[in-house]
Amino acid sequence: MKYFTFFKRLLTFKKYPLFRTANFKHMLINILLISILIALPNIISLFQSVNATSGLADLESEIPDFRIVDGEYVGETDTVSIRGNDILFSGDMATDDMVNRDSGILIGFLRDGIYIRDVQNSGFDYSYISQVETDEDLKTFIEQQTSSLYFYVIVYIVFYVAVIMFFAVIFLSVGVYVLHLISQLMKKKSRFMNWFKFSTFATVAVLIPMIVIQLAAGPLLWWLYMLTLPFYYHYFKKLPVVKA
Repeated sequence: MKYFTFFKRLLTFKKYPLFRTANFKHMLINILLISILIALPNIISLFQSVNATSGLADLESEIPDFRIVDGEYVGETDTVSIRGNDILFSGDMATDDMVNRDSGILIGFLRDGIYIRDVQNSGFDYSYISQVETDEDLKTFIEQQTSSLYFYVIVYIVFYVAVIMFFAVIFLSVGVYVLHLISQLMKKKSRFMNWFKFSTFATVAVLIPMIVIQLAAGPLLWWLYMLTLPFYYHYFKKLPVVKA
């Protein structure tokens, strides 16, 4: 398949000028892959959150007694373990306390709102689920929403990936435009669109190991994106010189 041929050329530093033959379909595939790869860790975490939340229906007896009074959690402090994940109920901690906290808490019903790891860095308040005011309301809410929960998740993921695609196009465009201008200043025959085509393949090639490392080890090592620099340098060297 011609699409994968471009990755072979990229990694073997061969036939770089032929990246100009990549078509619009190839760019769309790459931009979609870039967006999905960037979103993948949060998508996985979101599905874990949904599975854990839906699992609360099977452990209704373990949900502690609580009430939501004036938008704040009032009740017992407890941690419920479901399918390998921890759900925290606490009136002593706020959602801001969970930011950058190294813990195994996936979801927290906290003093000022609900915390979901990797989805809402600062959490969101209880007005988003205003029908939940007590532990009994939470049990009823989970039973009612479980059937349609995954539909909402899919809609969220589609929107999330679309937003990343928009910003990916902007950031890639700015980056390659700078390279295009530098090439022109260096008297090279440079075309913006050819740079853009090449950039999408280089970004996909480096993002794959970056995201695999993040999923396996935890932190996202963005400095690994510097591994694209040899590809860009080789592409620049292959540009023909403008004849005087």
